[in-house]
Amino acid sequence: MNATLETDNNITTDDYFLLAILKWDDKSNDYLPVNDPSTVTQTFTEFSDAENAYFSTDYASCSNSQGKDIKIELIHMRFGSAHIVRNQILFP
Repeated sequence: MNATLETDNNITTDDYFLLAILKWDDKSNDYLPVNDPSTVTQTFTEFSDAENAYFSTDYASCSNSQGKDIKIELIHMRFGSAHIVRNQILFP
């Protein structure tokens, strides 16, 4: 089950924005996928709201970081296809 920061109940399933905070996995030497239970997600109907949340996210506000690098991705979900709009890596 994904941890969710906040979910908009009026999300259209074929067009929305997803902000995902991905943890670093030492075993695979990569970031965990969006569908991993440890990934924190937040959904938005409006790009401007999603972008504001993306730019306001900092390392200190990511409680799931556990002292490791984290990756923040802003993803546009359109008809079931994910399109990365922005991403950044934050370090402890």
